[in-house]
Amino acid sequence: MKISVKNNIKEATRGLSKIHKEQVPFATSNAINITLFQLRKEMAKQTTKHLDRPTPFTQKGFLVETAKKTTLVGMLFLKEAVEKYLRFQIDGGTRSTGKYIPIPYKPNARLNKFGNIIGKRSGLIKKSNQFIGEVNGILGVWERRKVSSSTTAKSPLKLVIAFTKSVNYKPRFPFYKISEMFTKNKFDKNFTRAFNKAVKSSR
Repeated sequence: MKISVKNNIKEATRGLSKIHKEQVPFATSNAINITLFQLRKEMAKQTTKHLDRPTPFTQKGFLVETAKKTTLVGMLFLKEAVEKYLRFQIDGGTRSTGKYIPIPYKPNARLNKFGNIIGKRSGLIKKSNQFIGEVNGILGVWERRKVSSSTTAKSPLKLVIAFTKSVNYKPRFPFYKISEMFTKNKFDKNFTRAFNKAVKSSR
């Protein structure tokens, strides 16, 4: 997941004096880097608009590889740990880890404020009346409950977490579209400021 920000030097240097042309690579690299760091902040904001209660870990998962005046290429990319799951929100597709993936059954599962299973690392079974097994063809964490004539429950078991070997995703987070629109809107302005500053400092 990388976005490259480049600039056409020939176009930028057309009609400039030799002294001014010498400042273009430096100004361009600065403008690229400023734009990318602005884009990183924007991406964190956009996650809240397109994703369901993203965690701070996800929002801070965007990194910048800065440009140099010799290469004039900068990149915005995802931390490896974040890319493993966020890429499915970006591109869609089928997630398959080779292991069972726990899917919370929302009416019964205990979830944190981000919609994730509470204490997942410490174990999926939270109560003594819970067990892992297959019921009616569904493998997962089930909970035994008392059923009496005064309750509306029809079954002594309720599903808490289901296990599946794969999950299908539709694209939800327009990573590339946001990047393209944002850089088109910001880069020229950032370049103009960086170039004027570079020219002034060279005098």
